Amino acid sequence: MTLALAGFLVAMALVDSTSMGTLIIPVWLVLATRRGHQGRVVIYLLTIAAFYLVLGIALAAGAQALVPVLGDIVTSRPGRVVMVVVGVGLVWLSYRIDPKYRAKRGHDPAESSRRWQERITGALSTPGGMVGLAVVAGGIEAASMLPYLAAIGALTAADIGMAATTATLAVYCLVMILPALLILALRLVAARWVDRPLERLGSWAGQRAGSATAWTVGIVGVLVALQGVGGLL
Repeated sequence: MTLALAGFLVAMALVDSTSMGTLIIPVWLVLATRRGHQGRVVIYLLTIAAFYLVLGIALAAGAQALVPVLGDIVTSRPGRVVMVVVGVGLVWLSYRIDPKYRAKRGHDPAESSRRWQERITGALSTPGGMVGLAVVAGGIEAASMLPYLAAIGALTAADIGMAATTATLAVYCLVMILPALLILALRLVAARWVDRPLERLGSWAGQRAGSATAWTVGIVGVLVALQGVGGLL
């Protein structure tokens, strides 16, 4: 694995670490969990990491199986044109899912946060509830985990083998949940100093979660389109 690929994967993992399921929900959980029950936040984080890993292995295996079939197509001129079209489509989609656009269409930007808060309240009572919450969060985010898909695509293109790909994805998932684990550790050792900043972070992030998703989709769209254009020139 090259240094450039490793840096790209770390960058994508850190982008993934800021999503609703890997940062915002964990912050809400940290604030809502009583002292002595913080292990349930760890259960949630390990479950969502495992969900990502299992899904990533399945996607990587499928991608590697298709490389002999689609490799020449993707690098061909028509394939590059498709990449440009897909990239432009993702940029268009980013505008459509932006909360400001949705608010103009009559959608309440705070509705999603309220639904998640209700799910968290119901899940906090048992460890099994944490597992279920993580699976729900991962399933909902599966359609928008574009950084993870970009990482899988880069690993497939690097052709490092399935064993190395699996190990790399495991490290990726650990890096993805690392910021939330650090927040939990800070709360354990310095709750009186970090609770108020965490409350502000949770409120701010909840209000802007939709915008962050839109920006992520738009950025990936630009990168895909530029890669397609680069292949055409």
